[in-house]
Amino acid sequence: MSRLAHPLENFMHRIPLSIAALGAMLTLGASLASGQAPRAVPSASASGAASNFQQREQRAEPPAPPLLDSRSYEAPTNRSGGGMISSAAGDYVLSTADTLEMTIYREPDLTTRSKIGSDGSVQLPLIGEVKVSGMTIREAREIIRRKYDADYLVDPQIYLNLVDFAQRKFTILGQVARPGSYEIPGGRPLGLLEAVGIAGGFTRSADRGKVMIRRTSEGGTEGSVKVNAKKLSSGGKESFNLQPGDVITVGESWF
Repeated sequence: MSRLAHPLENFMHRIPLSIAALGAMLTLGASLASGQAPRAVPSASASGAASNFQQREQRAEPPAPPLLDSRSYEAPTNRSGGGMISSAAGDYVLSTADTLEMTIYREPDLTTRSKIGSDGSVQLPLIGEVKVSGMTIREAREIIRRKYDADYLVDPQIYLNLVDFAQRKFTILGQVARPGSYEIPGGRPLGLLEAVGIAGGFTRSADRGKVMIRRTSEGGTEGSVKVNAKKLSSGGKESFNLQPGDVITVGESWF
């Protein structure tokens, strides 16, 4: 009896499985008959993979910025106000002890730096000494260009930069509000009346018709000149520009 019961029990266990298999076959047959592809049931592992992919897609880094178009690129500029003064700022007046750097387009061997000597000249390759003191940078560049163009180069493009400033001071004494030494601003010409203004102006007892200026020439010779500041302040065309190293003495009026 036990031997018979065992096969029967096995048979009963298989019935649910056979019914499930039969149901699957019927579903497949109905799908084929209707012309539709059988729908696959996603497994747990496939669902997990899809979920992970969606999460990775959401966490993806933003796209890299587009490459910089060189046509629209603007080189950074130095806004601090320091650095060299180029020939574009051609109104700077050169003086003794200024240091110039000269470059010539497509002539790298001629690039040089030279300090303006006491005679007002710089030493440059091929052309030798060139007097530039008292000229603006623009004027000095044109003189140098002509010298190279005359004998050595064809239509040279000269670039002139001021790389070191000389001390540009004047001293004012006597009847002004704040006697002392002052910087000549900006490398531009400085008139006598402007210099008096920098020193606070004339005092009440100043003799404006008796202003003495002592000046040392580039050759080392010292001389003096008397200037009537009354004529300068009357609105006339007369003017008197200072040079670095000038010593101004404003006399005193006794009545």
